[in-house]
Amino acid sequence: MKVVKVLNNSLLLTRDDQGKEVIVMGKGLGFKWKIGEQVDDAHIEKTFVLQNNKSAQAYVRIIENMPNSHVNAINKLIASAKERLALDEQIFFTLMDHLSFAIERWKKGVTLQNRMLWEIQKFHPVEFELGMEAVRMLNKELSIDLPEEEAGNIAFHFVNAQTHEQNMELTIQSVKMLKDIFNLIQYSFNIQLNKHSIHYTRLVTHLQFFIQRLQEGRISESSNDSIFQHMVNEHPLEYKCAETIKAYVKNMMDVTISNGELLYLMIHIARIVQEEQGQPTNDM
Repeated sequence: MKVVKVLNNSLLLTRDDQGKEVIVMGKGLGFKWKIGEQVDDAHIEKTFVLQNNKSAQAYVRIIENMPNSHVNAINKLIASAKERLALDEQIFFTLMDHLSFAIERWKKGVTLQNRMLWEIQKFHPVEFELGMEAVRMLNKELSIDLPEEEAGNIAFHFVNAQTHEQNMELTIQSVKMLKDIFNLIQYSFNIQLNKHSIHYTRLVTHLQFFIQRLQEGRISESSNDSIFQHMVNEHPLEYKCAETIKAYVKNMMDVTISNGELLYLMIHIARIVQEEQGQPTNDM
């Protein structure tokens, strides 16, 4: 890799043999190589390929202007999160971008309320816990005082970095839809769902993949008509609730979900409602 720009003591902007811009990380790289020189691969600890040309130069400027201590701390928290989550490498750039502005806001005494804080805690507890750990680590290592709201923002980045199509708007939409669908279920049956229940966990997982399929246009069309009709007959209230969710999805995304999707929604709703109402559940 040939050096294009020295970003700081440990980061270099380089260009590989295919002409792609790559940021390489390694101890003391900024002191060892100059522009135009070939970097010895043995000294490179990590590489980050700049995938989005529109954002690439902006990311480079942000990293170049950040103190070395900030870059190292953020890289450390990402490495820690990767021990528990499968994160795309691009989180190095997106989280660096976000936290550079978060730290600037803190310096100016500006706090932005995270309106989705409760939802991210409820539906993505692992990511939120890692976000809290990240805030504590940054506050300690950088002698700053980022608020709890920032843990929610970091958690959103962790959630986003696990999706095939990384898009923060879609991530926020997903969390909002989870909250709305759960509220529809609770309102339909006048119950408060137990988040420690195994059926609750299964429902969250099903809805997360359901919403992901909606966003990616991969809604299932297949269904077993006899099983579907049996569920409609045996569980009319669950069917009515599923139809309400269908109408909500149509209103939100202009997508009509199939009977196959309705069937699985009814099955999960029936399981969790039966549990909440003290009825025996079965393997429908």
